[in-house]
Amino acid sequence: MTIEKYLMTARIIMMLNALIALLSLLFYRRRETQIKLWGLYFLFPVLAYYSVDWYHAKGMEVNIPSNILLSISFLIICRIYHLQFQKRHTWTFLVVVILFMIFWYVNIFFVQKMYFNSYTASISNFIVIICCVVYFYQLLTELPARHLQRVPMFWISTGLLVQSAGSFFLYLFAAYLTRFFFNDALLYWTFHNLLQILELILIIIGVSVDLKNVIVAPRKIQPGVSRKGSLSR
Repeated sequence: MTIEKYLMTARIIMMLNALIALLSLLFYRRRETQIKLWGLYFLFPVLAYYSVDWYHAKGMEVNIPSNILLSISFLIICRIYHLQFQKRHTWTFLVVVILFMIFWYVNIFFVQKMYFNSYTASISNFIVIICCVVYFYQLLTELPARHLQRVPMFWISTGLLVQSAGSFFLYLFAAYLTRFFFNDALLYWTFHNLLQILELILIIIGVSVDLKNVIVAPRKIQPGVSRKGSLSR
């Protein structure tokens, strides 16, 4: 595995992130709040990726954008699933967010500091896995009344689950692997990137389904009838 191939996968990831952000923010006023938040969720990594050169030029630590992005992304994804669960379990989400932010602060200033905060990323992935599993359980209980291929969050949650489950242990042991198996580190992170590409393809399907619903809905729904709830239909 060469650095060129790794960088190529990173560029593909950024292009897919940008595409998802664009698809999520088209027809902005007619999109569900969750989809708008997904647009922001995938826009921020693109901004962070291209800000690295600016940090490097200023002589600043290049991991600052990615470490800050961990907290922003986690807050957005918690808000998305809080809305998806119809604002139930508010106190659970609040406690999880507070505990996560405390850990993020301690890790970035006292533990891993300005190195990539892999411990924080691992915890974030674990919480995302739980959210996805709970969502799928909720979906399965209503499965007879649903067409899964028409549910945007089904595709999005599938992508998140694949990537989070695959990356959880990689992030958890990233510091160890980098220290003792440095020569193979590029292989591990390329595998991570390939997982992320798979995730993004699934999410593109999800936001495309939602975009199709937005375009088709006005033709099928009488004027004045709300489209609310289309994410879960």
